[in-house]
Amino acid sequence: MPMTAPSTDEAAPRQPHYLMWFRRDLRLHDNTALAALCARAQSEQSGKACSEDIQVSAVFFFTLEQWHTHDDSLTQVDHIARTLPKLSQDLLKQLNITLTIYVCSQFSDCVDAISELCEKQQISCVMANHEYEGNEIARDIQLTEQLAVNNIEFIRWHDQCILPPQSITTNDDSMYQVFTPFYKKWRHTLDVSLVETHEAQAFNTVNTVNTNNKPVDLKSSKASANTAENIEILSKKLVENYQKLLQNIQIPQPLTHLDSETQLTHARAAYPAGEIAAGHRLDQFIAKDIANYDVSRDVPSLHATSQLSAYLTIGTISARYCYLQALRALNNAPSTQADEGSNHSEQGDNKDINRWISELAWRDFYRHVLADKPKLIRHQAYKDEVDASINWSYDNDDFAAWCFGMTGVPLVDAAMRCLNATGFMHNRLRMVTAMFLTKDLLIDWRWGERYFMQQLIDGDFASNNGGWQWSASTGTDSAPYFRIMNPFSQAKTHDPDATFIKTWLPELKDIPTSILHSEDKIRAVLGKGGKFVKTDYPTPIVEHKAARQRVIAEFKKQ
Repeated sequence: MPMTAPSTDEAAPRQPHYLMWFRRDLRLHDNTALAALCARAQSEQSGKACSEDIQVSAVFFFTLEQWHTHDDSLTQVDHIARTLPKLSQDLLKQLNITLTIYVCSQFSDCVDAISELCEKQQISCVMANHEYEGNEIARDIQLTEQLAVNNIEFIRWHDQCILPPQSITTNDDSMYQVFTPFYKKWRHTLDVSLVETHEAQAFNTVNTVNTNNKPVDLKSSKASANTAENIEILSKKLVENYQKLLQNIQIPQPLTHLDSETQLTHARAAYPAGEIAAGHRLDQFIAKDIANYDVSRDVPSLHATSQLSAYLTIGTISARYCYLQALRALNNAPSTQADEGSNHSEQGDNKDINRWISELAWRDFYRHVLADKPKLIRHQAYKDEVDASINWSYDNDDFAAWCFGMTGVPLVDAAMRCLNATGFMHNRLRMVTAMFLTKDLLIDWRWGERYFMQQLIDGDFASNNGGWQWSASTGTDSAPYFRIMNPFSQAKTHDPDATFIKTWLPELKDIPTSILHSEDKIRAVLGKGGKFVKTDYPTPIVEHKAARQRVIAEFKKQ
């Protein structure tokens, strides 16, 4: 249910003017808040009490300093910047709504800017979709209180999740701590519910662009734009500014190994901006790859995953729409052997499609966990007592080797170099690299969590934090501490021909695959007197078997 601040001002009735605040929901199709806003305006327009034209406008805030504090990646900020001109065009063409971009430093400045905008344009209602991180919640609470003073509504809608936080709970109304029972109830709830998309309907609004074609000046905003052309110009400049801002990052060392231009070039080619591109990618995935997803999803060289995460993160496609399209494919798909315990025969037991739907459920799960445990946003572990008992390492050299892709473990290094060059990493490899850092090197998971956020085009706090704490065995439904991935056996299973490894580690192209998949053999050929001793690649910085024994002993101390 939305949180509302009722608005009544009988003494001085306002001309109806509504504001849509876009955040991580940069789309028209299936946007809950936008659909509700347009429905509200349409209702007012047709109401007998409304004698004047309705005004509807939209706003988005660039908050570079705040995003920098949150470790948002350059590729993600660039993805947002590339999306906004397209969103502006779509809003104006399809709904006759003008999008204005403002530049603020912090979230608190957004609150002041919206308050000032409401005052200057006599806006009576602001709508937005919920965000579940700490600073975002505090910002929204502050705005709710500030607008309420002037009887202005601020209404938020649940939109990020397929089913909102607190809607899937145990019999005693507590949050599930394990994914499997959560998933069963999540699927059952969807099976018996009417799940629909939310479509914004166009109506005869006043075009809210000023006659002089300039946005309203706001004291708390440094710059602004309200045409697609000017938004594109401003957005490109802001990406350049953010790129300069990131040059001073140290975590704990300067990131001199990164080529941001290479990252941007790859990301722009791999992720065309806008919801049309996102929808096309979903269509292509369902048409070509979802039928083999259960197996091919774990092979990084195949590129057989949906590649939708970057679009979901900034909201150019909704998780709800992805679920509905997958459900349609499931109903039309031939049956395969169902996953044990899946119990979804009433809607098809195709294991490939059900597996992908379960990935959407994981996304919901981690957002539900975050809403239930807001301490997670403050760098605290889900299992505080476990985390506090571990003597985490803070070895800068080991961490740098991991960041640079120079650990001497081929699959780990290939994955890290892929991340550094593209801003993306395959999900299987995220688990392998995270577990290597936290288990083999015993480095604090927070270091890795932050590094991933700073590089990933699809980085979002809930999923990233959940994944890292799973690997570190400090999170909800995390891997048991004694279950430690062997990166060499993982390579043999998921990159059997070393295709991925040799793509990202070309210096290893002449070394036989059987050697790359064996820690003992690679040590032998790269070490003194070895056949490939002249290869510009290090021997493994840690011996996996010894590291495994060390971390198990560390966790057993509890």
